[in-house]
Amino acid sequence: MLKPLAIGVAVVCSVPTLARAQHTTEKKEAQAWSLQGLREAYCVRFLIDPRAAAKEVKSGFRPIPASQDRTLHPAIQQLIRYQPDFAAWSASNVCFYFADAVQVGSRRVAEKNPRDRQMLAVWTLPTQEESSGSRRDAVLGIYSARSNLTRAAGTAGVRLREAHLSVVDSADTGTDVHTIKLERTSLIWRGRPAADSTRVDRPIEESWTVPGTRTGPWSVRFTCRPVWTRALVGSLTVQGKGDLTKWLKGSPIRFVGPLYRGGAGELQFLR
Repeated sequence: MLKPLAIGVAVVCSVPTLARAQHTTEKKEAQAWSLQGLREAYCVRFLIDPRAAAKEVKSGFRPIPASQDRTLHPAIQQLIRYQPDFAAWSASNVCFYFADAVQVGSRRVAEKNPRDRQMLAVWTLPTQEESSGSRRDAVLGIYSARSNLTRAAGTAGVRLREAHLSVVDSADTGTDVHTIKLERTSLIWRGRPAADSTRVDRPIEESWTVPGTRTGPWSVRFTCRPVWTRALVGSLTVQGKGDLTKWLKGSPIRFVGPLYRGGAGELQFLR
């Protein structure tokens, strides 16, 4: 979070020296990541009840209820329209990004086999900063299925949690099976993309607060520029233990989609 530069009372002749010193000490830590060659991306979407959401939000922020969330998927909009008891719940997403490589600062992380891909998963909860009123979603977890990406992120001051990925392409039935394990939660999606693709007209832009590993949290500006999008048709099964499992099973709605393909993504870190 950017803080205003504070200059105390001083003798007039000493102001330039003091200002230079403070500019030196007030330098912010920044880094940039990029998702190169975005092969596909999609999100698991669900609702978290107000009490559970409030426990995950740090001081100075508040959860954004679905009734005030302008980014709601149409399916969730329809739910709260016909079942207003869920309007106070918060719409949470676990989004998966699959790319040829991830650039972490000056280090490019990619696999030797070009068929293998990097996976970055981000679990967010919509929150609003109380002092400014601006939206900055709380990141409850970032995950990777590759140890080299986890190590690169750790060196950069960002902790990636463990994930495991398995995809079975069923050419005979036309239904694929995606199994992703995020720590103690397994997400099993069986389905396929819809037939028609639509070109994406504008980028996806989000602001996050991400816990740091050494000092304070990161403020992150995320931008994703996919080329195509398709709806996904299928079913989602949730297994395991932990908060993510509990909240997914307790949600009145949970689904996967849409699917995005092509393009690239950027993450700007600042603290």
